[in-house]
Amino acid sequence: MNTAPRYQQLSTTLMREIGEGRYPVGSLLPPEPQLCQRFAVSRHTVREAVRHLCELGLVSRHQGVGTRVRALRSGKQYVASLSSLGDLMAYAQDTRLEVLGARAIEADAELAHQLRCGLGESWLELNTCRKTLDTDEPIVHMRVFVRPEAHGLQRELEEGQAWVFGLVEKYGGERILEAQQVVSSIAVPAQSARVLGVKPKSPGLQVRRFYIGRNDRLLSVSINVHPVGRFELTTRWHLEEGGGGGGGA
Repeated sequence: MNTAPRYQQLSTTLMREIGEGRYPVGSLLPPEPQLCQRFAVSRHTVREAVRHLCELGLVSRHQGVGTRVRALRSGKQYVASLSSLGDLMAYAQDTRLEVLGARAIEADAELAHQLRCGLGESWLELNTCRKTLDTDEPIVHMRVFVRPEAHGLQRELEEGQAWVFGLVEKYGGERILEAQQVVSSIAVPAQSARVLGVKPKSPGLQVRRFYIGRNDRLLSVSINVHPVGRFELTTRWHLEEGGGGGGGA
């Protein structure tokens, strides 16, 4: 079952149809009412899907004319737009995951610091690469650490299942209730450089994500390394009405 938001499912379908030539470069996508009827979705869903295609450089909107196809494939970096934990889980549906290896490890001092876990804790480390569906270009070298009891997920990953953290819940037997994200600029490590096809120590982005269950128990951690120009992360915050003012960015 596809658990991605409806607008992402729609944008993925339109992206595939554009790539297959159903809507050639220079042509117009069907108007909103037709897309709503065809896919049984609201206008809001259609607009969000088209906005995503615009971000990827595949289409452009023209007032009074419609939405024109600009390219068959995206020439821009992968864009993940996140406003909730659900979005964070769903963005993986637009990519393909390749498992490069796996090993059982115990956290030494350096890894314990990275994972925010206790020294000597046992983990299963999955060495993976996530690629775009349209161009098969690597967008991230991802080391995923899961508790030993969730080891059964390795088989499903190797069979092509891309949603790692849905499998963490399935095999770990516990829901992910919270995610924390830490972003920093780095020089791309040699191991990641080989996977991503870039020069070692070239500029990159490291994103560490911590997935937490009941009673603040750490269920999984991913250490993601992105090369320059292949990934863009958009996060949205909404100010609650009536909220107090203070502070600035």
